[in-house]
Amino acid sequence: MESKAQLRKRIKGIRNSLTENERITYSRQISEQLLRQPWYESSEEILVYSAIQSEVYLSVFCKQAWLDGKMLYFPKVFGDHMVFFLVRDEQQLCSGAFGVMEPDVEHVALPLYLPSGNVVPMLVPGVAFSKNGDRIGYGKGYYDRYIVRHPEVNTVGICFTCQLLDDIPAESQDIAMHQIVTEGTDIFALEKRNRCMG
Repeated sequence: MESKAQLRKRIKGIRNSLTENERITYSRQISEQLLRQPWYESSEEILVYSAIQSEVYLSVFCKQAWLDGKMLYFPKVFGDHMVFFLVRDEQQLCSGAFGVMEPDVEHVALPLYLPSGNVVPMLVPGVAFSKNGDRIGYGKGYYDRYIVRHPEVNTVGICFTCQLLDDIPAESQDIAMHQIVTEGTDIFALEKRNRCMG
């Protein structure tokens, strides 16, 4: 089996080879799938992200979620950790760490507080995912650390079909996804572990 570093390089290359039109089309399809999920209607708060490089764009999803009155929280990096802030429109985002669009903390509400028992869906980007829910990120560990500290989030891995593999190398500190959504699939990866979303 390929190492994580080898797999990360290969899948990023495949993802980068998608044309801009393909990324826009597939991203729209993924957004439409997300908007049809049972958890979307029942959730008031959703943790999202701003795409970098050739990641799945969530702009269609976010615009509709704002119209539907959802509270969307975007991450901002502080040292080795992320904090999610309520963002009410695109104007409250600015360029931050690694060129990622982050909440403009001078003009947004207080950071997200997740009380015990309050399950919140979290849309998670990555380089590669397996059909069992395993994920390979960019090697910084921001999402893994956040999810360990906040086990109440229900993780939804977001990727293009070309990033979804049968199996990937996973280590003990790697956090598996509850669900994975691509432009062509909708997998409840952790149903077999009795942790599916409803």
